Amino acid sequence: METFVISVPEQKSTLVKMLLKELGVVISKESKTPNKTTLNSIKKTQKGEGLTKSMDHIDLMDKLNS
Repeated sequence: METFVISVPEQKSTLVKMLLKELGVVISKESKTPNKTTLNSIKKTQKGEGLTKSMDHIDLMDKLNS
């Protein structure tokens, strides 16, 4: 099964839903709201908490691998 994200003009949404249902297509709305864990991570990052500071990419890899 494949997943597609499509935008449908509001005035055509009922027709498109009926056609897709007739074809056996499962329709679900995409969630654009981040979950609680993601929101907490974003807030911490914005505050500079939990970040690994490094001089360059080599220093970063050394710190992350230790």
